[in-house]
Amino acid sequence: MEQTLYKVSSAMKKLDVCRATIYRMASRGELVLVKISERATRVTAESIDKAIAAGKAKS
Repeated sequence: MEQTLYKVSSAMKKLDVCRATIYRMASRGELVLVKISERATRVTAESIDKAIAAGKAKS
């Protein structure tokens, strides 16, 4: 099964938060980050949808 992944910058736009907030949410387990290379990180669409549904970000 293929997951939809977003760049951190796209996740920032979808959630209307800054980069630091994306990483804080990930450290609290509210977002799932996937490391796809040494310099590239993506956020799962499922975790973004859950964060929006839980009201954890401005929407």
